[in-house]
Amino acid sequence: MQLIIHRGFHDKKEEENKLPAFQKVFENKKYAGIETDIRVTLDKVFVLYHSPLYKGKLINECLYKELKKDNIPKLEDLLKIPTSKILLLEIKDFNLNLPKLLKLLDKYQRIIYLMSFSNKVIKKLKDLKCQYPIGVLNYVFNSTENYDYDFICLISDILTPSMIASFKELNIQVFVYGIRGKDMMKYPKLTYIVDNKYLD
Repeated sequence: MQLIIHRGFHDKKEEENKLPAFQKVFENKKYAGIETDIRVTLDKVFVLYHSPLYKGKLINECLYKELKKDNIPKLEDLLKIPTSKILLLEIKDFNLNLPKLLKLLDKYQRIIYLMSFSNKVIKKLKDLKCQYPIGVLNYVFNSTENYDYDFICLISDILTPSMIASFKELNIQVFVYGIRGKDMMKYPKLTYIVDNKYLD
């Protein structure tokens, strides 16, 4: 079983999606990597931030200097950290400049997986001949008949052995999210995206 830590190791002292939270995962041999969210600022800086809002203002309407005051990291800050672990990057901003993103990623030798809720974003990445594994976050309402992806992230509540078998037949890797610690034993051969608060 592989475990990817959702937004890094965070607690009351350590904030999620911050460089120290990621560094703790990189230093722990037990975990395969981290998951984090990419958004873009008004001045076109890729940042790691989950919410679309920063202090009540859309991230894409903020200058990076505003976010920097709260140590919100740039994507490039993460990429500069030497690691051989998985960086699972969720593209939150569906209008993000994908050619520019790929150019930045290509500067670094990292194990990168790219995913999004948007099938359109995934299609654009494929059209750009993205060299990284591409996947979709799939709730029941984000279905498509043509899963032309490298991987798919499925919420644990809907996952079944027959679904896993179907994706395996299509050579699509299955990641599981939305789970609690005890649920991780159900499919021990899969990769789980888990919040550290559910780990023992």
